[in-house]
Amino acid sequence: MSIPTYRAVEPLYIVMLRNNNQAEPMFKTWIRKHQIEHATVAGNRMMLHHQQAFDRFLVTWAHEWTAITVWDTWNRRHIYMD
Repeated sequence: MSIPTYRAVEPLYIVMLRNNNQAEPMFKTWIRKHQIEHATVAGNRMMLHHQQAFDRFLVTWAHEWTAITVWDTWNRRHIYMD
């Protein structure tokens, strides 16, 4: 008997960096630097599949916050970083 593993296909949070053509390398550098395992990047969007990754993002993101928008897929709402 094997133990099933679960990996969420839909991310918990989608972080978008607006008006920045360096968004993808910035997100990839952040993921690598903070050793985030459950994240993917596509263009100006970073998909976080784990709550701990989002919490770490909130604490460690060192770039401009005014260009960040977060979509909470569970609650189907935007989280504004004011």
